[in-house]
Amino acid sequence: MIVVRHKMLEFSKALKIVLEDINPISAQWVQLVEAHRRTLAEDVIAHNNIPYTDNSAMDGYAINTDDLKTIPCELKVVGLLACGKYFRRKLKRGQAIVIMTGAPIPDGCNGVIPVEDTERVGSKGVKVLRRIGPGENVRYSGEDVKKGELVLKKGTFIGPAELGMLASLGKTRVRVFRKPVVAILITGNEIIAPGERLKPGKVRDINTFSLSALIEKFGGLAVRLGVASDEKSSLELKIRNGLNSDIMVISGGVSMGELDFVREALNSSGYREKFWRVAMKPGMPTSFGYIGNLPVFGLPGNPVSSMVCFIELVRPLMMRLMDRPIDLPEISAILTVPLSKRDNRRHFLRVRLVYRNQKYFASLTGPQGSGILKSMVDCDGIAILPEKTRALKIGDRVTVQLLA
Repeated sequence: MIVVRHKMLEFSKALKIVLEDINPISAQWVQLVEAHRRTLAEDVIAHNNIPYTDNSAMDGYAINTDDLKTIPCELKVVGLLACGKYFRRKLKRGQAIVIMTGAPIPDGCNGVIPVEDTERVGSKGVKVLRRIGPGENVRYSGEDVKKGELVLKKGTFIGPAELGMLASLGKTRVRVFRKPVVAILITGNEIIAPGERLKPGKVRDINTFSLSALIEKFGGLAVRLGVASDEKSSLELKIRNGLNSDIMVISGGVSMGELDFVREALNSSGYREKFWRVAMKPGMPTSFGYIGNLPVFGLPGNPVSSMVCFIELVRPLMMRLMDRPIDLPEISAILTVPLSKRDNRRHFLRVRLVYRNQKYFASLTGPQGSGILKSMVDCDGIAILPEKTRALKIGDRVTVQLLA
C-alpha cells in the first residue's frame, strides 16, 4: 500500500487505498420483519410467477371481447367473483361475470370492462357501452415476475419496495450481511453534551449525532465511544474500547495544532497510517490507517468536514463491506451561480436542486465554510468541482451526488 504522510494525496488515490483489500463481512439469516434497511447476502430467485394467475386490474365485468360486435352490447350476468375466489366453470359466449380488482380471470374471458363503462339491465343483465380489446384490464400471470427470474441481486439494499417483493415471493426469512459496526469517538476539551449550558469556549457535541445518523442511514450500527479530552491517556483508553468494531471513526484532533493528539494516541495503539491529508475541501486533514485489521479514520472536527469526509470516504468502505455499489446516485445539473477555486483540491459543495423543464438546476446553499452546518441542512446534494477545474460559469453543468 502507498503511505503518504505530509503532502496532500489526490482524493481518488485516497479512496483507492481505503477500499483495497476490503472483503465483505459475514452474513446472517433474519426474519422478514427484521430485514428492512439490511443488505442481501444472496441472489433471490422467483419460485413462482407474480401474479400467480391472470387477474383483473379493476372492478368491472369479465367478458369475452368477441361478444362486442355491436355497441352497446347486452350480456347475461352469471355470477360475482371476489378476490380470493375463483370461477369453476368456463364462461359461455354472451355471458359476463362481475369481477373485483385482483380476482382471477375465469376461463373463457379475455378482458374486463370497467363498471363505469356499463349499465345494469335488471338483476341478471349488463349493457356494455364501449368496445375493449383482448387483454384489456387484465394482469397476466408472470407479468411482474416470472418463475426462475433473478429478482433481487446480492448487495441490494432492502427498502420498502424490496421488502414487499420478498414477501410477494413467499420469503419468511432472508440472508443478509451483518450490519457493519462503526465506532465513533469524538475528541476535544471544548465538547459538551447538547443539554449542557453553553459557556465561552465550549461547543455542543454535534458529530456524535450526525455521524451516528449517517452510519444508520447507510445500513450500519453506530457504537458511541463518547468524548475524549485532548489528553493522550484519555484518547488511548477510548480507542481501546472501540477495537472490536468493523470501522473506527475519530472526529477531531487530526490537524497540526499543539493539542491535536489523535494521531499520536493512535500510533501508541499500533496504528499503521496509510495516508494523512487529502486534496479535498472540506476534509483536508483526514487520516486513514489500521490498528491490526481494523480500518480507522481520523476525520476533522468541523461538523461539515466530518460529514462530507464520512460520505466520501467512510461510506464507500461500509458499502464494500456489504458488497453494495460504492457510488451515490448522480445527476448532471445546470449551475445558476458561478463557482471558482484557487487550488487543485477536489471541492465538495452543498447545493439545492430545482427540477424545471425536464432539467435540474443547482445553486449553493449559502456560505460553504466547514463550520456552516446549515449548508448540510439545506442541501439536496453535493456538487463536485474536480481538481483541475478552477471555475464554472452560470449555465455550465456540474455533477451532483444525491443524498436522499
